[in-house]
Amino acid sequence: MRTPRTLTILAALVALAPLPPALAQSQDIDNATVYALANQLADELELVRERMGRPYDDSPRLPVSAITQNELYFQVQLLLRKANQLARELAGASPRPTGLVPSGDIQPSDVHALLEDALEQVRHVGDAIGITEQVDIVPRGAPLSPTGVFLVVIDINRQLNLMLGVPIGDSDVFDEIATSITYAASLLSTYPGAEPVPEAPPFDGYRRPADVYRRLTECMDVLIRVAEKAGLPVAGLSTRRNIPDDITPGHIIDVASLLTADLAALVELMNAPLVRPELPAPKHIFATEVYTQAGILLRQLEELERRL
Repeated sequence: MRTPRTLTILAALVALAPLPPALAQSQDIDNATVYALANQLADELELVRERMGRPYDDSPRLPVSAITQNELYFQVQLLLRKANQLARELAGASPRPTGLVPSGDIQPSDVHALLEDALEQVRHVGDAIGITEQVDIVPRGAPLSPTGVFLVVIDINRQLNLMLGVPIGDSDVFDEIATSITYAASLLSTYPGAEPVPEAPPFDGYRRPADVYRRLTECMDVLIRVAEKAGLPVAGLSTRRNIPDDITPGHIIDVASLLTADLAALVELMNAPLVRPELPAPKHIFATEVYTQAGILLRQLEELERRL
């Protein structure tokens, strides 16, 4: 029979036992490590860009602050999706799974794993088009917040937009917003009398991508207030938006991904049951249809703000 003293000794031995290599390695990964890997990926993608002769992306960065680990994870998932597409187009490579969002708190090691897969896909492309050079990773000693990593990831995502044979389009943004609408509908379903998916705002003219971008930033403004009421930390968004006229769907999906990340976190925080509403599926999807879709989301978020 094990006495209490024996159990105490066993517990101490377990605490002193070495961690499995994979687990020990994941605990050593912090955001500074992730930042170094993201920069290595950006540098190796630059080699591919030069070989392809594609333009360099110098569009203004998304004016965000206080990015959360969850928001960073969703943005890196988007990056891996684009890297998968580039690797398929130029190297015939099989996609690396973007995976489900980990349950519980997301760790830097979770983000690191996705970036490693994206780097492998970029290297497949490099091999296919005759690039032999690789970039060494440069360690960063100082601690770093998720925001620093996020800004590098945004740069990579926007550069990938200019390198894809089939760039991110209106329908991709439409689908991303549909995911946000589904999460918002799940939250609204917990309030008696609330309409999970309201009618779209009345048609008020044809729209361009810059209008969609602006409307999604309006959605972010409301979501930030909703999250504050619910006690969920989310990114901050500056009122100085710097929205150029040549905005593309590739820029817009960055904001849409942020909305999805925050709404998914809200659903988990509030333990809302997932619902699967029927959403409009227009035959042709252009900026006007995406703008209308974003209008539905804005109405949902405004209703959530009233209800909280």
